[in-house]
Amino acid sequence: MSAVSPDSKLPRSRFDSRLLPAHLVQPAWNEAIGVIFDTRPRKSVEEGFFAHVDAAFVGDVGLGRVRSTAQDFDRSRYKIARDGMDGYLLQFYLSGRSATRGGSNSEVAGEGDLYMIDMAQPLATSTTDHDQISLVVPRRLLSTRLESPDASHMRIIPAGLPLVTLFRESLKSFHGQIDNMSRREAETVMQPLLDLAAAAINGHVDERSMAGVNLAHFVGLRRYVEENLLDPTLSLDSLLATFGLSRRKAYRLFEPVGGFATYVSRRRLQRALQALRSPDCRHMSISEIGSAHGFPNPENFSRAFRREYDLSPREVRQLAGSGRSLQDVAGKLSEMGWAQWIENIGR
Repeated sequence: MSAVSPDSKLPRSRFDSRLLPAHLVQPAWNEAIGVIFDTRPRKSVEEGFFAHVDAAFVGDVGLGRVRSTAQDFDRSRYKIARDGMDGYLLQFYLSGRSATRGGSNSEVAGEGDLYMIDMAQPLATSTTDHDQISLVVPRRLLSTRLESPDASHMRIIPAGLPLVTLFRESLKSFHGQIDNMSRREAETVMQPLLDLAAAAINGHVDERSMAGVNLAHFVGLRRYVEENLLDPTLSLDSLLATFGLSRRKAYRLFEPVGGFATYVSRRRLQRALQALRSPDCRHMSISEIGSAHGFPNPENFSRAFRREYDLSPREVRQLAGSGRSLQDVAGKLSEMGWAQWIENIGR
């Protein structure tokens, strides 16, 4: 088997029951989900049953988003013995809920809760119509990060806890970016994501999980910067006031991308690059584009742009207008390394 390039795309798996003939839906779904659970839909295909899965594989970790109508899920001792799976399933219900079946004290995982399943232990659950995101992690990758690795089966950690919120939003952002990341990028992100998962499960941050928490914090800060990027009042002070961060903490979070001012300047220049190449902005002069993107002084805009892309704004506009490729620009953009993948998360 030939070696796979580290920059290749992630292996993907998609399933949509609505694309199948009615008589094949249930057998196909049973086969697809059967690697983990036995399932019984609450509705027939004629009554509206459907299931949709969008999954990716990052190293040895599986990540998937599942949308489906109500079902019962089972993982029996027989199934556990037969398939030998040994890992954890971490789930967030974005809508709907899951509850244990049987007994008078059913545990219910609701919207936003972190729901943890030990694949080496049996379960019987029922779900409503739902939309959920799941992370399937081999035990060896997560157990060493947990304080009680064998006492977390069917555990529900409330949605409102800060570390749970950070993990949930980071996982959603990661899944939203899997088509934009190379295999190498995704595998690099996965380690701090697992650290963050452990912090949410353990209920506190230790030195080992700090990288994951910092990653999640940076995702939130980056989203704020993106939403306010062209606001002339955007500043480090406004960021500190919004998030209640200390200046020292903010410096540490932005240090890997060159600091807050460098990060904002680079993002504004990237937006300006898009505008210079866009036919929709042909009516704007170069100085107007610079001013609209945070550079009111044309000379400062030209200097900063050339420093970033080795081309002047005018040269970029001329190249775009001629229909020739911008290989120099594309090459520069592709060399961002760590800053590139941390920025891609959340888009």
